[in-house]
Amino acid sequence: MNCIPSPITERKVQANDENHTGKENVPQTVSRESSINLTPNSTIEKKILSEVNSNKIDALQLPQSKIRRNSTHIEKTRKRQFSDDSTDSVGLKTVKKSKLNHWKNLDSSEVNDPFMVAEYTDSIFSHLYEKEVLMLPTHNYLMDTESPYHLKSSMRALLIDWLIEVHEKFHCLPETLFLAINLLDRFLSQNVVKLNKLQLLCITCLFIACKFEEVKLPKLANFAYITDGAATVEDIKKAEIFTLTSLDYNVSLPNPLNFIRRISKADNYDIETRNMAKFIMEYSICCSKFIHLKPSYLAAMSMYIAKQIKDECSQWDETFVHYSGGIDIESDSAFKHFVNELIGDIAVPETNLDSLRLKFKKPKHGMVYFKVFDWCKQKTLKH
Repeated sequence: MNCIPSPITERKVQANDENHTGKENVPQTVSRESSINLTPNSTIEKKILSEVNSNKIDALQLPQSKIRRNSTHIEKTRKRQFSDDSTDSVGLKTVKKSKLNHWKNLDSSEVNDPFMVAEYTDSIFSHLYEKEVLMLPTHNYLMDTESPYHLKSSMRALLIDWLIEVHEKFHCLPETLFLAINLLDRFLSQNVVKLNKLQLLCITCLFIACKFEEVKLPKLANFAYITDGAATVEDIKKAEIFTLTSLDYNVSLPNPLNFIRRISKADNYDIETRNMAKFIMEYSICCSKFIHLKPSYLAAMSMYIAKQIKDECSQWDETFVHYSGGIDIESDSAFKHFVNELIGDIAVPETNLDSLRLKFKKPKHGMVYFKVFDWCKQKTLKH
């Protein structure tokens, strides 16, 4: 991992260009099936340098003495998150069983469908709810200024924005992006990373996620090429081993989309509502304010907001409580607080996620951004 980063740029890649005079061993294709045209983009490094020069971000390499002094703070955070039986991993109130007495069993109608495995649905999701807690970052290293691994939100936003753009160029699955961001946050929450290694870490997390989620993996040379010299093939190989070792090779993240689909069952699988919820959930996962929240919790927030956009008179009844994993909005003040924060951030963004907004403005994704943004804007103005 001894590479020196150059500007993060994108180049045009032509599949059949025999006269290409770029770097040696440049891959002919970037996508899984066809070539992808990459346009130059040298603004990201300028933004990073401006952040550094204006002292908006702290040094990313801390002295060991400061790390030792702050190690107790991280340990206290972990104990606070996992020791209290009356709360879940992020300190959010759990729902009493008495709240789940009058919900409709929607799984029973799928008993005869072998693909839905209705007999095991409850057991499967019980396992996912337990597993997702173990896959959270140790703490929100972006908001916790006392953390030895503290990183400014603006720096992560630059990385995530570039990651979304590369993810789109590679035509990867949504699950790949979610896993890559999860790996990135988990690593940064327990490791000090130098400024000139962040892009290498970012592309390595995407590479690992692709190996785990994709049917056909883009070539390793493509990952190195897209960084325009910031990372070589050997750098990514070494970073992959180091990252996986640091994370104990635990890369099996419960798919956030599964929680969206689970809740959507209580909404009769309304397509428009679910599409809006997908955008809102992806935005929340990319937003620095919510990295310590469970995917199932973010899915419930997203579906609730999407339902309000579709029909503000819609109710979150006992059936939604059950299929969201036990989230009762009426008795959960923290939920309402996070929902309002998310609505406010979509309306007046504090996180620079231009690539994500552009992505959901496209017909491919139903252009749901406009409807969600307009509603959030109006909601914010009312308050």
